[in-house]
Amino acid sequence: MGAEWTEQAAVHLLSRAAFFAGKQDVSACMELGKEETVRRLIAGQSLTGAAYEHPPLEQVKADGKELKPDSITDQQSYWLQRMVMTEAPLIEKMTLFWHGHFATSYQKVKEIPLMIRQNELFRSHALGSFRDLLVAVGKDPAMMLYLDSNNNKKGKPNENYAREVMELFSLGLGNYTEQDIKEAARAFTGWTYSKQTEELKFNPKNHDNGKKTILGHTGNFNETSVIDVFYEQEALPRFMAAKLLKFLAVNEPSPEWVTEVADDFMHSANVGEVLSKLFLSDTFYDPAVQGSLIKSPVEYVVGMLKALRIPMSKGFAQATRKMGQELYLPPDVAGWRGGTTWLMTTSLLARYQFAESVAKRVNIAQFSGKDYIMEEGESADNGVGPFAQNVGVWSLSDQTRQVLAQYAEETFVHSKQKMTGMKGLLHLIMISPEAQMK
Repeated sequence: MGAEWTEQAAVHLLSRAAFFAGKQDVSACMELGKEETVRRLIAGQSLTGAAYEHPPLEQVKADGKELKPDSITDQQSYWLQRMVMTEAPLIEKMTLFWHGHFATSYQKVKEIPLMIRQNELFRSHALGSFRDLLVAVGKDPAMMLYLDSNNNKKGKPNENYAREVMELFSLGLGNYTEQDIKEAARAFTGWTYSKQTEELKFNPKNHDNGKKTILGHTGNFNETSVIDVFYEQEALPRFMAAKLLKFLAVNEPSPEWVTEVADDFMHSANVGEVLSKLFLSDTFYDPAVQGSLIKSPVEYVVGMLKALRIPMSKGFAQATRKMGQELYLPPDVAGWRGGTTWLMTTSLLARYQFAESVAKRVNIAQFSGKDYIMEEGESADNGVGPFAQNVGVWSLSDQTRQVLAQYAEETFVHSKQKMTGMKGLLHLIMISPEAQMK
C-alpha cells in the first residue's frame, strides 16, 4: 500500500470499481483516502454520503412512460437505470460480472421473473462467498432451464450443467475429464423446477446417491458436496483470479499476479476481501494497468448517462445491443467475449451514434454551469481538459487535445454558436479513443 493516493489513482479506481469517475466522486475519494474509499466501495456505502433507494420498476419511467415488468426491454432499461443511479456501484458492477460469468439468456429461459430472480441472486452474492454462489446457481431455476439440469435424473443424467460448471464457472478448460463430467452430472440429479407450480423441489427418488469418483475424490456426492471437490482443485482459485483480473485490471494478467490473487481467493472469506486487497495493492495502480481496458457497451452507456443526467429511454438498452451487449441476453453460455470485440466496426459505429444522440439530448442549461464554462481569456487547449472531465475522461493524448481545442476555437470559444459548439465538443470527446477506455 505504498503507492501515492493521487487524483489519477482515484480516477483509475472509480473507472474499474464504478461506472463513472465524476468530479464529485473523485473529490470525495481524495478526502476519504484510499483505504476508506475502498472500504466504502466494498461495503456498498456511498462515497459522498448521499442516500438513494432504488424504486420499484413500476415507478420508473422511460420515454415518459412507466416501465412494465412483463417486458424484457423494460427490464433492461430498469437495470440500466439502477446502474446509473446507484450509490453502491461496485455491487452493481459485480452483478454485471456474475451475469457474464454465469451467462444465462432470456432467449431460452423465456421467463422474465426467473431472469430477475437470478439477477437478484447475483446482486445479493455480488461480493460474498463464491462457494455459496456456486451452490446457489446450481439450483437457480433460470440456470436449470438454460442448461437443462431440470431433466437431470438418476439413470439418465444430463451432462450440460456438469460440463459448464467445470469448464466455464469454476475450473477452466483442461482441468477435468469427460468421466469427471459424467460423474458430476450424477451428483446434480434430483432437483427440478416446475413452471406450472413455480416450485423448486428435490425428489430423492430421482437423485443418484451411489458412490461417484470426481477429480480423484470418491464419495456419495450431491449438488453441495461436489462443490467442495471443486474447491480441492488448484485450478479453481487460479481460474477465478484470472477472470476477476481480466474484468477489473488487465486483459492479460501476469502469471505472478494471477498466483497472488488466487492465493487471496483461497484464503479470503468472500470476493469482497479479494477485491479489497486488489484495490489496495500497488500493482493495481501501475501506469501500465491504467487505461488499459476497453469499456463494455453497458459501462460506456451507463457512464455517459450518469455524467449527463439524461432521462431514461428504452433506446439506451437498444444502443447497448447494437454495440454488442444486451442485458439478459448474452450470446451463449460463455458470455460476452469482451476486449477488442467491443470495438468491431459495427459496434464502434453504434457507439458513435449513441454519443451523437445523447449529446443532442443534453439540457442546454448544463452548459451554463461552472464545469463547462471556460474562463475569460483561457485558451481552448487548457479548457478542453476540464470540459472532458465532465464525462469521466480525465486523460487526453496530445493529439486528441489538439483536435478538440481546434474544434472549440472554431465553434464556440470565439463564436456566438456556443450551445451548438459545446454539444459538438461533447460528442467529439465521447467518441475519442480515451473515452472508450477505462
